[in-house]
Amino acid sequence: MKELTQLQACANKLGRASFKLRHILEHRVHREHKEAKGEYQKMLQKTKQQHWREWLEKAEDLDIWAANRIIATPPTDGGKAKILKLKYKVREEETTASTNKEKSAALAKSFFPAKPQEEPQPTEKFPKACKGAGQIIREQIRMQLKSIKPYKAPGPNGIPNIAISKCADLIVDRLFYIFEAMLERRLLYEPWKVSTTVVLRKPGKPRYDIPKAYRPIALLNTMWKALTVIVASHITFITEKHQLLPANHFGGRPGQTTADALHILTHKIKEAWQSGKVAAVLFLDIEGAFLNVVPSRLLRNLRKRGIP
Repeated sequence: MKELTQLQACANKLGRASFKLRHILEHRVHREHKEAKGEYQKMLQKTKQQHWREWLEKAEDLDIWAANRIIATPPTDGGKAKILKLKYKVREEETTASTNKEKSAALAKSFFPAKPQEEPQPTEKFPKACKGAGQIIREQIRMQLKSIKPYKAPGPNGIPNIAISKCADLIVDRLFYIFEAMLERRLLYEPWKVSTTVVLRKPGKPRYDIPKAYRPIALLNTMWKALTVIVASHITFITEKHQLLPANHFGGRPGQTTADALHILTHKIKEAWQSGKVAAVLFLDIEGAFLNVVPSRLLRNLRKRGIP
C-alpha cells in the first residue's frame, strides 16, 4: 500500500510538470509522466487482485454469498447506476423528484419515516433490576477491534478498519478509559453517532423510479460500533443468564438459529395434524420496525424486563 501511494504521488507530480510544459512536446517529462502513470496503473491492478485474494481467503460464510453475488452480477456502466427520477405521493398526489435535492428528500422520507408520537404513560413501578454483567474490560475491546471486517467502508471519520484492527493493541488502553467514562458518567460523543448513508438498489426490482426500490446502508464510525457491540453483548448476557426472553424466541440470540425455528414450526404443524386439526401460519413483516423505535418506550420496556 505504501509503494502504491508513492507511485501515485510520483505520477501526480510528473503530471503537474507535464501540464506546465505542455507547449514543449519533445520534453522528456511527458515520456516520464506516461511511464510513471503506466507503472502506477499496473501496481493498482496488482494491488486490487491481491486484496481480492486476501479477502476471499479470510471470507466467512456471509462473505461467500457476497462474493458470489458480486461475481454473478452482470457488468453495467456507471450511467445505469444513477438514481432515476423518483415518483412518490404527497397527500395522495403523485409527485416527481428530478433534482438531487428532491431525490434525497424523497429517499429520506421513505427510509426514515416520522416516528409515532408517544402517549404519556402513568407512573409505573418497575421490578428490581437484575445483576449487571460487570464493567467493560480491555480484552473485550481488543477482541472487538480485531474481529471487525478489515476492508469494510469506513465511517465519516475516514479511518479504515484495517488500520484500527492492526493498531488494536496500541489503542486499547486509551479506548478503555474513554468507554469506561462514557458508561459510568452517561456521556455521549456526538461525532461518533454521525453516519454516512449510501443508497443502493434492491436487486431484481421491476422498476427503479420509486423510493422503495432502494435501500440505505449506514456507514458508522468503528469506535462507536465497537462500544455498542460490547453493550449489546452485556445485555445479551443478562437476558440469557436470568432467562428474560421466552423459550421460543429465536432472533438475535446466541445458540439459536433459523433451523430451530423451523423445527418448532414443523413440530407444531404435525402436532395439529395428529389431533385432526388444520394448521395455519401467519407471517408478519413489520415495515420500518427498527426505524420507528421510540427510545424512551424502548428503555421503559427494558426496565420492565429487569435490565439494569
